[in-house]
Amino acid sequence: MKIAAYHLGLGLITFSMVTGCVAADDGSFDEEDTAESAEELGGNPDPCAMGTDPNFTSAQLTSVGASENYVRAYQWIDGICPDIGQDRATTIVDFPVPGYYQHQTPETYRFDVQPTFWGSSSSSWSDASQAMSDCANTKMATRVQRWDAATSQFVQLTYKEQAGAWLWDNPLTGRGHCSTPAFVYFHENYGTAQQVATSKYRVRTWATQPDGSHATVWITGTHTGL
Repeated sequence: MKIAAYHLGLGLITFSMVTGCVAADDGSFDEEDTAESAEELGGNPDPCAMGTDPNFTSAQLTSVGASENYVRAYQWIDGICPDIGQDRATTIVDFPVPGYYQHQTPETYRFDVQPTFWGSSSSSWSDASQAMSDCANTKMATRVQRWDAATSQFVQLTYKEQAGAWLWDNPLTGRGHCSTPAFVYFHENYGTAQQVATSKYRVRTWATQPDGSHATVWITGTHTGL
């Protein structure tokens, strides 16, 4: 049985309005991460979190098939949070996992980021140039990290920058469309024969529309199997 939980960033205005500003952040990935311990239960979403605080900490992904999803709407990123001086564009989600081998074998986890992009398309050569430009300016970047207990900090597993890819449906007539970017990453939680590599994963991402405004982001962590 698949266990899924969904946590929406939209609809928590009262909570975010009373959240204090921790530190200024321009949305880049260059900040130093602070020490945190893994949590058994998910934390309350904070769409206006600042510094290196996560916008959401999921419940622990214990059982195979367990899945947690956090959605941060563009209204928070471009409007509500900046209006109260909390303007971090990067969305951060932590996914705690068992810090031991539950079944005497490494366990695998999957992380997905799916922004809600506008997309672009052309029906003829007259509008193809603008549509292709909009596609190239549809962008996202994602970093996946793991918590390293030995150094008490997050270390990088992967980083990927992406942009839309233009596809021709009929190049003779100028009809085409944009394949918008998305992100997926798998990690086997293996450290040594006696220890797992981590007890918590962190996903950090941002996504922008062609005009520079931000897209809503859907971030999912899943315990895929043994």
